[in-house]
Formats: sequence, structure tokens, C-alpha cells
Amino acid sequence: MELPAPMLPTAGALPVGSGWAFEMKWDGVRLISGLERGVLQMRTRQGKAVSASQFPELTEIAEVGDVILDGELTVFDGDRTDFGAVLRRLLARGHRAAVLAEEYPATVLVFDVLRFDGEDLRRRPYEERRAILESLELPEGWVVPPAFANGPATVEVSLEHGLEGVVAKRLASRYSSGRSRNWVKQRHQGIIDATVVGWVRRPSGGLSLLLAEPGTLRYVGRCTAPRGLVDALAPLAVSSPAAAVPAQAGVVQWVQPVLQVEVTASSREPDGRLRQARFVRARLDQLG
Repeated sequence: MELPAPMLPTAGALPVGSGWAFEMKWDGVRLISGLERGVLQMRTRQGKAVSASQFPELTEIAEVGDVILDGELTVFDGDRTDFGAVLRRLLARGHRAAVLAEEYPATVLVFDVLRFDGEDLRRRPYEERRAILESLELPEGWVVPPAFANGPATVEVSLEHGLEGVVAKRLASRYSSGRSRNWVKQRHQGIIDATVVGWVRRPSGGLSLLLAEPGTLRYVGRCTAPRGLVDALAPLAVSSPAAAVPAQAGVVQWVQPVLQVEVTASSREPDGRLRQARFVRARLDQLG
């Protein structure tokens, strides 16, 4: 069985009006899964094969029959997903994979069905595929999360649960591999304050800022900043770090923890570190 490339949403403001369904955007790894004659195949968005031996807890899906499913490979820590645990699971092999399957069991959050019982469903509209998906009797570890008709209410629930954002899907849309405007994603991009504790010059000439939480100075990650910021950072140079920062590639210049910056992030790791942090602006007005 040849697994198709996934359909990808376009970033933008969520649509309004009827004709759309709204789903939560989950923090995991995109996974296309196919079953044919009891053999399970799984591939990531980049086309990398994921073996059943890496995720033995997911093999009961073979009972469903001839099917291709699209979803998100996740690991839950309580009621929240743990992206770091997903990466550890994907890297594990052999005995280590079996051990982690017990410690960090995976869940595939299934949001589309592309083939079932010998029929290619990709030309059918989303609302028909969704109805077929919800009729499937999936085993433990394979879960169909809800879809909603009210976009603003879905955003509110997503924020309350600390999720990444929301994806809107046109009810009449077919499933087409690649980027599509029939699926629209909106991430929650609130402004986050951070304190600069050091920086590394990037090969491109820009800077990579090492960031800490204001007050506690707990390290929260790094982000790229424009090269012009070095003029503000140079007078703040010190010889030792003000925060406990993991080893970094390149030569680090530590600075006094006085410059605040504003960043956005797609989400946070369980330890509080920012994922995909992006520089917004430096609060140079706060410097003495």
C-alpha cells in the first residue's frame, strides 16, 4: 500500500460563517497510517517510516481492516500532550522502545479517513469522511477527537486547555495532498516576556538570544533576533551566566539580565521551554 502525502492547512485567520468545522490543533507528530491485509504502515509528514515495533501498543488497529487514517501521534501527560515524549518514542528502538511504550504510551488522535473497506475516500467531502470516521470502531490508543461548528467557542476551549490552536476545515472539501486553503490553521500567538541572558552570533550575521523567565531567570530557550541588537547588548557583557543554560553551539557572550524582549511561541514544553520562539521586539525603552 502506498501512503499518500498529508493535506496541510494554510495559516491565517479562522473563517466565519457556515460551511466549516473546527478542530483542535494538537501538539504531536503528523502520522499517516495504513492497513492492508493486517500489515500496518505508518509515515510522518516528511515521509519517514515509523515501524510497528517502535509503537507496539498501536498494533491492535489491525483489527479494523483495510483503512488509511490521518492523525497526530501524541503522548499524553495527564490531560496535556508531551511533545518531548513523542520525540523520545520516535528515536527509540528494540528493548528501549518496548520500555518506553509502557512508560509513555502513545495515542493517535485521528481526524480523517482516506480509505476504508477498499474505497478511496479522498474525493468525498470532508463531512462525509468525518461521518465515516466517527462510525469506525477503533481500538484503544486510536481516538477520534471532537469537531465543532462554532469557531470562537472552539478557540476559547483550546486556550483553556493550553493547546496550540485551532484548524478550520471546509465541510465540502476533498482531501488533497499538500498545502490547501480548504484547511486553515490559527495558532495562539500571545506575547511572552523574556529576559536576555546571553547571545550567540549566527552564521547569517543575526543573533541567537538565550532567554530566561523574568524574575526567576529559569532558562526558556532561544530565538533569532536582528543583528542590530548587538549594539544594545554589548555594554551589558559579563563573564559568567546569570541563569543555568545548557551547552550551546558557538561562542556565547553572557550579558546582565536586564534587557527584556517580547516573543511569541507555538507552545511550551513540559519543562516550560518555548517551542518555535519568534522575536517580536526588544524593550530598549526599559534600559537605564
